[in-house]
Amino acid sequence: MKLAVWDPDEPFRRWRDALVQHASELGLAVEVIDATTEPDTQADFALVWKPPAHWLAGQLGLRAVFNLGAGVDAVLPLMRRALPGVPLIRLEDAGMGRQMADYVAEAVLHAWRRMPDYAALQSAQRWEPLVLPPRGSFHVGFLGLGQMGYAAARRIAAMDFPVLACTRSGQPRPTFEAPWPLYPFDRLDAFLAQTRVLVVLLPLTAQTTGLLDYAVLSHLPRGAHVVNAGRGAVIEQADLLDLLGSGHIASATLDVFATEPLPEGDALWRHPRVRITPHVAAQTLVGPAAAQVMRKIATIERGEAPSGAVDQRLGY
Repeated sequence: MKLAVWDPDEPFRRWRDALVQHASELGLAVEVIDATTEPDTQADFALVWKPPAHWLAGQLGLRAVFNLGAGVDAVLPLMRRALPGVPLIRLEDAGMGRQMADYVAEAVLHAWRRMPDYAALQSAQRWEPLVLPPRGSFHVGFLGLGQMGYAAARRIAAMDFPVLACTRSGQPRPTFEAPWPLYPFDRLDAFLAQTRVLVVLLPLTAQTTGLLDYAVLSHLPRGAHVVNAGRGAVIEQADLLDLLGSGHIASATLDVFATEPLPEGDALWRHPRVRITPHVAAQTLVGPAAAQVMRKIATIERGEAPSGAVDQRLGY
């Protein structure tokens, strides 16, 4: 079988070597093609990260497309137009969950230990020890509780911070044990009112785009913190800046943005209470990702349905 890889951000040989190794372990014979240099070659399966529409539309024999990242919003519209009916399969963790848990844990500790306040004191050359809020009252709220969110929520709960979560349905997933209060989207205001650190890990869909505007974010208690490692367009940036300016939101740690890379001169770059990272909270690891993709292909070859298939109606 032929596997086409479209990933301009990663050396092709790393994907090729890892895919061939894991295919061999599963008794599968594969030919791995660099679609960025051989765009006309037809493949049975495609592994993609933000592929061009014309290339994807030209792959008429695909049996499935694997998205090389946690979010599928960049490729899903192309699939709907060019390849209706072809399964889109996302990576499930593949080493990203631990990275996300690390990122969120650092951000929560940064907020709890009042590091944004100490940065302001340092700028003013003031020596002033600050009182910590009680850990048991410092609620961390997860907006979105998929693979990444669940891994991060477990880490935060293990650090003895109270956890709560809000998802579209407000119902626990059968594969997760989530012993935390769960809220549906229609109770988002009540969820936010209890949240001291809001961790946003939502996919980007029609329902979530611009969800967190001024009115919604204002339901956070004064002095709350925002961490966004999901999708940038979920938050209305101008409204976030207004709430930071008023002090209603004490700080923001942002890994994702509506426009990436974040444009030079954007107000977020120079805001004293904003920390910026370049979409690195959970990066795809080639080895674990290749192993997972080959296991899923082996499942398809047996005539079974692999896990991780995207519901293209819901968008995740």
